Amino acid sequence: MTTEISSYEPASQEATYWRARQRLASATRALNEKLVSTDIDPEWAAALTEKIEGLTAELSQAQQVDGLIDMAKRGERGTIDDVMGELVSVGGRSHPCSPELHWQEASNRITGTVTFSQAFEGPPGHVHGGWVAGVLDHIMGMTHVRTGHPGMTGGLSVRYLKPTPLNQVIEVSAEAMDLDDKRTEVKAAMSCGDTTTATAEAIFVRVDREKFGFGSA
Repeated sequence: MTTEISSYEPASQEATYWRARQRLASATRALNEKLVSTDIDPEWAAALTEKIEGLTAELSQAQQVDGLIDMAKRGERGTIDDVMGELVSVGGRSHPCSPELHWQEASNRITGTVTFSQAFEGPPGHVHGGWVAGVLDHIMGMTHVRTGHPGMTGGLSVRYLKPTPLNQVIEVSAEAMDLDDKRTEVKAAMSCGDTTTATAEAIFVRVDREKFGFGSA
């Protein structure tokens, strides 16, 4: 899987670190997919459990990170914005439980694609509605951050127009518009080909950058 790392200098330690983490996340997503799609008998399940528990124990011996802000403070990991793009739940490029999400940023707008594998199935052959809403909320939140004002979702409305299929390249987009000095409205859409499968609208309430861990503006 090729993942964008354009926010880092190509030969930088940040790029090297996150490239490795993205590969690890990709391998873990593939494992998650096989755990869902494979018919595993009890004996094999027990053997696999032992192997995975061994990996968990090994990771537990390494230095642990207490959240996104702690990771950003460790140096050579990029800014808090970079770390959130990598490890935030639902859409982080290096998060092992996120779907395969790629995006491009512009002022007040984000466009991209997402592919939901069988691990994200809800209705047979289609994506669980919670993941549809989650990804839309995620790209709307990123769009709001790109306006220069981090914030929290104050209200979210999702319309499910058509079932979103699995294993297809799904286009996503979001655009932000300031309502006043404290609130931003963001609208988003998800589509497969010419068919819009879901839309969303959200109001984001701005928060103080320093209190939220982003540092000064």
